[in-house]
Amino acid sequence: MVKVAEVSVGSNTIATNVSKLPEGNFNKAFLVAMQDGSEVVVKIPNPNSGRRHYTTASEAATMTYVREELKIPAPKVLAYCSRTEESKLGAEYLVMEKASGIELSRVWDTLKPRKKIGIVKQLASFTSRLGNTRFPRLGSLYYREDIKDLEKFQIDGRFAIGPTAARSWFDNRRGEVETSRGPWETCIELMDAVVQRELLCVKQFPNFPRDRQQGIFNGPGGYRPTKQAKISVLQDYLKIAPYILPENEELRSGVMWHNDLHVGNIFVDETDNSTITSIIDWQSVPIYPMFLHADHPPLIDYEGDKPDTFEPPELPPNIRDLPFQEKEAAKTLFIARSLWTTYEIETQKTCPALIQAFRQRETLLGLLQGMIGSIFEEGEPHVQSLLADLSHSDNWKKIVGADAGGDPQIPCPLRYTDDEINLQQEEHAKWVRDVEIKARMFEELGVYTGWNGAVPPEQYESMLHRLKQAKQRFLEREACNAEEREAWEKAWPFKDTES
Repeated sequence: MVKVAEVSVGSNTIATNVSKLPEGNFNKAFLVAMQDGSEVVVKIPNPNSGRRHYTTASEAATMTYVREELKIPAPKVLAYCSRTEESKLGAEYLVMEKASGIELSRVWDTLKPRKKIGIVKQLASFTSRLGNTRFPRLGSLYYREDIKDLEKFQIDGRFAIGPTAARSWFDNRRGEVETSRGPWETCIELMDAVVQRELLCVKQFPNFPRDRQQGIFNGPGGYRPTKQAKISVLQDYLKIAPYILPENEELRSGVMWHNDLHVGNIFVDETDNSTITSIIDWQSVPIYPMFLHADHPPLIDYEGDKPDTFEPPELPPNIRDLPFQEKEAAKTLFIARSLWTTYEIETQKTCPALIQAFRQRETLLGLLQGMIGSIFEEGEPHVQSLLADLSHSDNWKKIVGADAGGDPQIPCPLRYTDDEINLQQEEHAKWVRDVEIKARMFEELGVYTGWNGAVPPEQYESMLHRLKQAKQRFLEREACNAEEREAWEKAWPFKDTES
């Protein structure tokens, strides 16, 4: 590894120190210090990072593209090998310059609001560059030579669009099914491929990935996922898929989007903490329709009502008269809303289509399109509820238009009887209850919503203890008798897979 790092830097530079960086979910990383004072990072993907070859090859091309073509500050890629059989390390690797500056996570909580706003404005500028760069196909970006034997769409002399390297096409055994992975020419081709992928997984694998489920299912009186329900929802979606794509061509155009812009992936100047110096973690970034994956950065997300206008927020007029805790809460909310609104205002100035894409995600159609790709894990009762809402005449007319008699110009392909609607509502109510149960568990454990059980090694014993206590409280709360307790024991999702 040292030799690979030295060769990547060139100029006969000699490595003086190698240290292992904190390990993430998908990669191992090593910091190599050179005699001339420079530092490089050697990144080696874990088996769960994505498809072999494609993940590393796409990451190298994507980082170079955003850095050189879009002038977004990503680390410079010095060398990479995406084919294990050709690697001097016996594994895929990517060598890059160490990200300049310090992680935003080290200073974000102590920054003054004006500095935070400055960072958000820069971030809006960078994401607008992503939104304003449209690609003629959907998939992932590569160097031409890395996919020379595959179907591809050439962009220029260096880059081409090839199969998607998005992790959603690999996680939870999805990488094992034989299905189209692009490049796709149209949105409808992509969405059809997404549904076919989910259908194949549901039919081919005996179990659903429990770690990724939003609720604690299969408990007494609760929701019980079935293959039949998942297949039915996916097939119903296919019937209406051609009608529900956005009419706006900009929203249907392919864009890159970094969906993980949080304080750990953004670096700022060590002296001037308000200047972004680098953005990392471009692994598995796909080229998808803008409406499907463009969203607000996690950096500015907050719990609370999101403003739907570009009007700057205001503090309560009686702020000075409020008790201390209420006053501090009001200030915190004001700052959070200010960051949100700042991002929206700056984005509206530089890439208005992104604002439309953000709004699209919150609509009935946007929710459908966003959730259909996770049916193998879960969500089918909620998607079924959305499909039933869509089938109502008034909602369907908004999509296909009305004729002279006030009826939909095109009959809705979905028709549900009253009995079917009642059953759907019953199943959805069970699903909602089970999701709320798991949300309470997340809150008690102090973990983020959607946590899949992964913890850093140093937190393992502590989390085991917390889980044991949380489980006891859960069983005492939910189980009314020994039979129910046994059923909830089986349904409990937080189990050590190594034991």
